Amino acid sequence: MNGLGFLVQAASAAELGAVGVSLTGLIGSLGAAGAAVIVTYYFLNFLKDQGVKQGRMFQDFKDFHTDSQKKLQEQVDRLTDRHTQSQRTFQDQIGRITESQNTLLREAVLAMKSVEQTLENSTDTIGSIEKMTSSLKTSVMAIDELVRSVMAMDDLLRTPNDPKFARRDEAD
Repeated sequence: MNGLGFLVQAASAAELGAVGVSLTGLIGSLGAAGAAVIVTYYFLNFLKDQGVKQGRMFQDFKDFHTDSQKKLQEQVDRLTDRHTQSQRTFQDQIGRITESQNTLLREAVLAMKSVEQTLENSTDTIGSIEKMTSSLKTSVMAIDELVRSVMAMDDLLRTPNDPKFARRDEAD
């Protein structure tokens, strides 16, 4: 076994807590070259431990990032579902409102046609009433003329010079 292997084994044994071996005593007994090898060995172990810690930290970060991405994607999916559901609900409401408006418009058109028909019937009825009123006026004027004629005849018949007038009064 060469001298460097012995130094590494001695440093490892000292590192593991071997009783009776002092690290500073070991370094001092080996000289400058041995001390450099032991310090380099400890430095490399330190870097190795730091690399392992950094690897664990990096893996923890990757796991955390992956979980965060999954949670974010789940939230995005839930929001997308809610948005889609809201859009459907909104479209359904728009459809119901449109159907209601169409129904109201159809009923309003029917009501307006009914009012129009009633107006036409009323116009015809008013025309008939005007004709009947005109006929009644003509009839009343004819009756009035007849009454005047009868009264004029009656006045002629009642004149005192008429012999019939005296007899009729006596008969009454």
